Amino acid sequence: MTTHSSVIRHITPGGIADYLLRRRLFLVGGGADNDLVLHGRGAAPLMMKIEPCDGGYRCSSAAKEALVVNGKRVKSALLRHGDAIVIGSEHFIFETKAAPRPPRSDNGHELLERFRRFIDAVGREQRLEPLLQKLMRILLELTGGSDIFLFKLDREGRPQVFESNGSGSAEERFSDTIVGKVLERKEGVCIPNALADPAYQNAHSISDLRLRSILCAPILTAGKCIGLVYIGSNDPTVSFSKDDLDVVSIYAAIAGMLIHHVDFITEQQSAIDRLTGVVSDDGLIATSPPMQQVLAAVHAIAAVDITVLLEGETGTGKSRIAELIHTRSPRTSAPFVVVNCSALHGELLESELFGHKKGSFTGAVSDHDGLFLAAQGGTLLLDEIGELETGLQAKLLRTLETGFIRPIGSSREVSVDIRVICATNRDLKAMVDEGGFRADLYYRINQFSITVPPLRERGEDVVLLAYLLLNKYKTEYPGKEIVDFHPETIYYIRTHRWPGNIRELANAIHRAVLMSHGPLIRFESQEQAGPAAPVDFESACRQFQKEFLEKAILAAGGNKEQAAHLIGLSRSTFYRYLAQFKI
Repeated sequence: MTTHSSVIRHITPGGIADYLLRRRLFLVGGGADNDLVLHGRGAAPLMMKIEPCDGGYRCSSAAKEALVVNGKRVKSALLRHGDAIVIGSEHFIFETKAAPRPPRSDNGHELLERFRRFIDAVGREQRLEPLLQKLMRILLELTGGSDIFLFKLDREGRPQVFESNGSGSAEERFSDTIVGKVLERKEGVCIPNALADPAYQNAHSISDLRLRSILCAPILTAGKCIGLVYIGSNDPTVSFSKDDLDVVSIYAAIAGMLIHHVDFITEQQSAIDRLTGVVSDDGLIATSPPMQQVLAAVHAIAAVDITVLLEGETGTGKSRIAELIHTRSPRTSAPFVVVNCSALHGELLESELFGHKKGSFTGAVSDHDGLFLAAQGGTLLLDEIGELETGLQAKLLRTLETGFIRPIGSSREVSVDIRVICATNRDLKAMVDEGGFRADLYYRINQFSITVPPLRERGEDVVLLAYLLLNKYKTEYPGKEIVDFHPETIYYIRTHRWPGNIRELANAIHRAVLMSHGPLIRFESQEQAGPAAPVDFESACRQFQKEFLEKAILAAGGNKEQAAHLIGLSRSTFYRYLAQFKI
């Protein structure tokens, strides 16, 4: 296709690049969505606008930088052939001579860059409409068309306009003859000059609309036509070519996959939101059988004023279970106090628990009530109870049996009314057998025991927890455009053993969000290296398809037939793709 449009020539130390002006607004700046993206330091997101005006073009500054045309500072100017334009440190020349578009073979970088931007838009966008608008803009830029339509087929297979550019009645801007032909043959059509083509001389839609050049390609998914891409132009300087149809056909094929991809992400997030809303018990994710047993035990003993021992690995959320017991008990309006028995030792821990009188030891400059009194009427969680020294074990046992405490340096006992919950990541029974923990205290704090399962035994809870934590940390960094986990990260989350349990998972997600530079986050510690960046257009397509299939399998919990159903493929087609990509 050859266009006789005006050209803006960008002059840089590395060379000269020409950009065609196709009778529409042309934007220049550092933002990725501009028609001409500036990569120099200090480039504002939008610096200059060039727009059609009185049969020519007018340029104007869109930033603080002054616009200089032919050596004169101006706010805006009508452009003439040969005008020199300077804004900031960027130099341009405006020319109106004919500018043939380079052959496709010389324009691969532009195609790949636009494709990268399209894929990036998919990664950032969970709504379908903005994605399709992005697709239409890219296709119009690549082809020089004036009208574009995306059709979807209704239940009877009839085409319905789904999205289009411009305003006014869509039916008055496309040829139903061409649309019908593409639907019938399920293959694309390119008409360089419809008015002069004998095959379409009797087509009223073409003659009535005075259509000059037309492109139309089917959107196919698993061999089934689900819609159409249609581009038209009545500009006599525009003549679509077979190369243009190839590009539109490629984008139509990718659009079919990406539309399903966006729908899948939307459905996945909606399902996760519904699921977390249903299974979250005061903020606790508990869909797995082991956690369901924990919740059942919590509900059974919350209202019964007995001492509870919580056992489990570090980071499993024992303190969260203790808090849930407290909130479900009649003591919920009183304090919930936590003390880590491993953080302090000897006299300091004794003082922290039971309090002290002024002058009872060096540094005791005033009376101190202690945490037993601070929790009066409520619940005291003694975390890491296995770290408690032998002397304090005896004092704690007496308090639990009598309901009284004696502050250090005091001759009087004080009555306390609290519920004690103990937590440990150690095997207290083994410690009793080895003489490291008092047997009488062990049986006193173990009136009822609950074992909190490690994350690796909680099945799909780990993925739900991951999304709950992702949504939490996303709100802490509103400037980051994070959409989802990378498919390989989901696999890593499912298969990693998480020795640090929920605490390790939370730290990994927080760090990944903090260090993220794109819409899909990955972990620094992820064992698998990500796929290499595609070096050409076809590689990019194959890479996207492979990742899409892998994500479908992960979403279906490894069930391939269910994964095929999720993305609308037959079982045989799905397995053929798996073999093709060696999944």
